[in-house]
Amino acid sequence: MTPFRPGWPIRRWLWWMRCKAGLRARLVKGLALIFRLKVAHRCLPLLPVVLLRLPSAWRGPDYNTCRQNLELFGLEPRACRLVACRYSAIQLQCAIYQVLYPRDYPERLRAWIRAITWHDPEQHWPRTRVRSTIIVLAHTGEYWMAVACMIERCPAPKRFIIPIWNFNDPLTRRSLKSLEAFGHRVDILDSNDPKTALAIARALKRGDQVIIFADLPVSFGGVRSGEPVDGHLFGRAAQFVKGPMFLAAKMKCDVLLAGHRAELGGCGELHVIRWITRAAAPDMQAQWARAMESFIAEAPEHWFYLSRLEAFYQRQKTSEEKSSGLPGLLQRRGLR
Repeated sequence: MTPFRPGWPIRRWLWWMRCKAGLRARLVKGLALIFRLKVAHRCLPLLPVVLLRLPSAWRGPDYNTCRQNLELFGLEPRACRLVACRYSAIQLQCAIYQVLYPRDYPERLRAWIRAITWHDPEQHWPRTRVRSTIIVLAHTGEYWMAVACMIERCPAPKRFIIPIWNFNDPLTRRSLKSLEAFGHRVDILDSNDPKTALAIARALKRGDQVIIFADLPVSFGGVRSGEPVDGHLFGRAAQFVKGPMFLAAKMKCDVLLAGHRAELGGCGELHVIRWITRAAAPDMQAQWARAMESFIAEAPEHWFYLSRLEAFYQRQKTSEEKSSGLPGLLQRRGLR
């Protein structure tokens, strides 16, 4: 069989995408050198207004998609443009801060974490010390700093289990492992590995603390994140990854939902969004979806998946539907 060879238009497009990614990475590293000076951070709050004055092609790679998706939030056209510019500015700051992240300097990292404003008006966080809890985070703001906040705030040495979808990214793994400098043990698992669910269940039985991200589309970038569960997102039928809430219900754990919000030029805020008491999986899933949607709707520019919203609306087959040749609708209604 003759192997497939892409034609020149496809190869040219792939070459151009690689060039743009390389140029973007070099630009971020160059900007990170400038932002080592604290005075440079004063320019970041002005970035959305500056982007709004530029041609749309210069407002970031995801600007047009974000602007279109923001129409689901009922915003006026000008507000959509401004919020999309804020999204681009936040993503640029996140990329710069990832380069500046002091992985090898625990004291500097601790100072950075403690500069993040903590919002927990109902005092849910202390309950995690006395009840078996899964910490569920949203991909909002500088979401890796939300993980750092949770680990640094734990007073006694503890073992943390963190499944991530980009397990093969050495930078992400090294950043998470650097949190062991606070006296804890951090185990990083591949969320796409079939054995991960069993490893998490064993960890919960041992009394370890699990930190997991739940706002994942079932399939993203050609990679399937897990089994789908039906729900609603911003007034439309959507699908989410089944795992986190199903696991919490199965293991009889409560859920603490939290998320970070970035501050242009600053360290941002960590919000403890909601405490979800152990219940049946559908009930916990519904509570999580409502709380997450409300948190995102308040400030959609902080949500990483704003530019990838369509991934949640794509209908994915379950494993049972894949094993059969019948369409999903017939599977649910049954043959008559």
